[in-house]
Amino acid sequence: MNFRHHLEEALRINPAPSPWPRMCVSAFATAVPLIVGVLTHQLPLSIFGALVGFLLVLNDHLGTLGHRLWVITLTFMILLLGLFIGVTVHSHRSLLMPILFALTYWMGLMGGQGAELERAILFGVFQILAGAYTQSLGSHSVTALLYAIFGYLCVVVFLSILAFLRRHNPNPFSRLRTTFKESLTKEKHRHLYAFSYSFSVLLSILIVDYFQIDHGYWAVGTVLIILRPDTRQSIYRSAQRFLGTLIGVLVAEAVIITVHSPWLAIAILAFASFWGPWALSRSYWLGSAVVVLMLLLILDMPSLESGDIHTPLIRLKATGIGCLLGLLGVLISNPQLLWKDRSSRS
Repeated sequence: MNFRHHLEEALRINPAPSPWPRMCVSAFATAVPLIVGVLTHQLPLSIFGALVGFLLVLNDHLGTLGHRLWVITLTFMILLLGLFIGVTVHSHRSLLMPILFALTYWMGLMGGQGAELERAILFGVFQILAGAYTQSLGSHSVTALLYAIFGYLCVVVFLSILAFLRRHNPNPFSRLRTTFKESLTKEKHRHLYAFSYSFSVLLSILIVDYFQIDHGYWAVGTVLIILRPDTRQSIYRSAQRFLGTLIGVLVAEAVIITVHSPWLAIAILAFASFWGPWALSRSYWLGSAVVVLMLLLILDMPSLESGDIHTPLIRLKATGIGCLLGLLGVLISNPQLLWKDRSSRS
């Protein structure tokens, strides 16, 4: 295949039905906690509710209502547990590596298929990294937790209302128990991938720690997301991730520089959040652009008045480093690529 074909494959936008209910829930669950935060003068803490609400919507796969609520609740519990573990290992960093190795090895055994249980564990690992690499909230921890619970309730309540008001046709879904049983495999190739996946993640942590990269856990998060058992898909996702991040950063910078009203910023965020599930269902690079835009607007919401674009630039740098580390992970998973390249030259 030539370069043009690979480029077309990586940038292709797939036709898919628009997930209107998820789009509505996403906008509602992301914006409402921030609105409450503005009204109560607790905007910096309300971002926890917005982040939780959006992440929970990302793991909603349109099964039966009961299944969806169970998955959302389980994901929320895993998010809280991950954050608790991350805060705990913040002062006991020696515990971080073995915990991450165990969890990422388990994720590797799930095969990178994006099943609900795998995605919930992935979000939990994100929370562990965030808790381990950021400063403690101290006396504000309880308020932040309440906003996280509020974000969860926004998803559950609005999703339930939509399910009752609108005819709900459940899509086929993989049960959590099935995914768990499939991860208890003895297949050699899956264990080899799981080991290389875990090794790549831990190596990325060592690299970002050694070079003291600002928000280095974002780079590690990129490695977690882009590595897949299929080499070509990993390379595609690396390129798609960087392109999407670049677009998201540029748009976020334009918004942050020009918009200084939290109300207008929340309206823009709700609009972007509405289209987030749609973009993710069409293309990974397009979905990445919308997600990055949303995350940057949420994180910079408390400091909009200053128009500081520091956070978007850090995000772009960390993602670029993460993409390079992800490609290193591809070589670790497939060392034969180097031998093929050498043999072709000779």
